Amino acid sequence: MTLMGTGTSHGVPVIACDCEVCKSTDQHDKRLRCSALVEHEDKKFLIDVGPDFREQALKFNLRHLDAVFITHSHADHLHGIDDLRIFSHKNSAAMCREQAILQKYPETSGEGLPLYTTERTKGYIHERFPYIFVDHDKGGGIPKLNLIGMDSNNSQNPLKIGGVEIVPIPMLHGNHHTIGFVFSYIDSSNIKKGIAYLTDCNFISDQSIAEVKKAGGQIEHLVIDALREREHSSHCNFSQALAYAEQICARHTWFTHITHEKKHSQIQNYINEHLPEFPKLSQIVKNGGSVAHKTFSRLEAIFSSKHFIMRSPCIVSTFLLQKATKNSIILHYVQTTAY
Repeated sequence: MTLMGTGTSHGVPVIACDCEVCKSTDQHDKRLRCSALVEHEDKKFLIDVGPDFREQALKFNLRHLDAVFITHSHADHLHGIDDLRIFSHKNSAAMCREQAILQKYPETSGEGLPLYTTERTKGYIHERFPYIFVDHDKGGGIPKLNLIGMDSNNSQNPLKIGGVEIVPIPMLHGNHHTIGFVFSYIDSSNIKKGIAYLTDCNFISDQSIAEVKKAGGQIEHLVIDALREREHSSHCNFSQALAYAEQICARHTWFTHITHEKKHSQIQNYINEHLPEFPKLSQIVKNGGSVAHKTFSRLEAIFSSKHFIMRSPCIVSTFLLQKATKNSIILHYVQTTAY
């Protein structure tokens, strides 16, 4: 999993803000809007397509997508949807009449790029982007998307794509219904391992916590909403995020959807100071897990099975350096992180 963005809806730095964080020269304090890329063998799955998607796709040299997963309909998670036409597009009638254009820009075959979300969010997408779902006489191409509901999928009936099982996790984001996702696979030792991605929430029910554990098996990574230290009406604050992490017990916990109220180093200090309040997380860290990091421009963690790779331009981790290559760092975590 690559965390392509870990910032709140404004992004960081915030436009016209002169605060310490927004003026920081530390690259750890540059946070694009939330998005993640999950890779398994030759498959690439995108989680959320916000306004920064074009910049993120260029930054991470994204060349193809096999599916898109949308957590909810808020602009910072959805309003980069038009840029999906690079990966799957439908031609206008005028384009179809020009043989040279058809040869240069062949329309994507089939029903288009699968986009998985709830039935509720499917409705919002049709309302906000109606031009995507109608034929056009003139102009350039538009995204060719196949919207697919996930309301019937759960740990007993997971979506299966290319050796990966995907399960939606119902949550509340204030009074707005949203979903997280658990991605899992069976490793060479026949052990189920998973990543839980739970952004934009301030309430996760006991049933959903149980579903995360059922769907994820041995959860290697938890990425969780952690907006700021103060409470918020629709996002987890740092303490709430740690409390949910205490219940889920992932080997590595990562904060996301972070605002500009604290610098990266201050967030790390908060986690270090408050970690003893969470005995299960503290034990996980003692056993080699993590919940507070030290950031590089790019991190790469490769686990015992090389099926899941996690990178981040804006995560931090205290680690024992094992091996350095030209383009990446292979590491073992010793402590846990923010970002």
